[in-house]
Amino acid sequence: MVNFRFHLVSLTAVFLALAAGIVIGAGVVDRQTVDLLEGRLNQVERNRDRTNRENDELRAENSTWARFGDQAGDRVVEDQLAGATVLVVGIDGTPAETVMRLAQAFRAGGATVDGTLWFRAKWRLADEEQARELADVLAAPPTMQPAELRDAALTRLGDEWGSGGGGGALLTSLRDAAFVDFEPDATNTGAAITLEAVPRPGSVVVIVAAEDVDVPPVELGIPLTVRLVERGLPVLAAQPLPADEPTGEGEDTTPYVAAVRAEDDVAGRLSTVDNVDDYRGRVAAVFAVADLKRGRVGHYGVTPGAQRLVPEPIS
Repeated sequence: MVNFRFHLVSLTAVFLALAAGIVIGAGVVDRQTVDLLEGRLNQVERNRDRTNRENDELRAENSTWARFGDQAGDRVVEDQLAGATVLVVGIDGTPAETVMRLAQAFRAGGATVDGTLWFRAKWRLADEEQARELADVLAAPPTMQPAELRDAALTRLGDEWGSGGGGGALLTSLRDAAFVDFEPDATNTGAAITLEAVPRPGSVVVIVAAEDVDVPPVELGIPLTVRLVERGLPVLAAQPLPADEPTGEGEDTTPYVAAVRAEDDVAGRLSTVDNVDDYRGRVAAVFAVADLKRGRVGHYGVTPGAQRLVPEPIS
């Protein structure tokens, strides 16, 4: 006869077996999980090491190019722009050093750089006072909207520059109202070029705008470029190499050159360079200006839309 003690011992043995099975099974699962995680960690470490090696190689390559540019200087572009005249146009927010070094490359190529015309942040027309001041310059109705005022001003400027007579009184008024500022080239040996005279007939206009300019390209850089190209002026649109991620919120942050290349009506009538903060980009810009003097256009650099790193040699 099976007594109570027998049942108790049997039940205890069953529970002990279940407990042992759970412990053993858990140990096996944990070991498999640990092995899997260790394998993944090892793969991550290998990927990290490979990425670090690639980054080191890229940094070394960039350093080599920087040394090459420093040592070669502007000898590569000497005499490429003999007889050419250039007006540099900068948009506020573009690094002054980038603009200055680009102008130096043009001078080294033999061009006469009449100066740098800066379009100031005031073109944003961020408040009613700024809009009223631009309306006064244009003798326009004060009820005009900011976008209409900018369009009217850039249209008039394009008309005057396209006529070959320089910016005249309009540029002077814009300077007096702090919408533009002109820096004549101090290296010119002849008579100083005045604001009213730029751009001189036959000049190539080089517009430089970084991705974080104070006035978005869609509001200033693009319409200015389009107006000048439509009036028949030779134009080079240039920018420093943009960052990987766009900046700004709530507005179109397409980099200037990319936006110009997307303008189907003018993209085939001007040249662009997307990396003028780099030695290679400055060399490309010099050759691009030389080509513009010959009536040849193209898009150069390293971002989408570029056709080559530098213009194709003349055969």
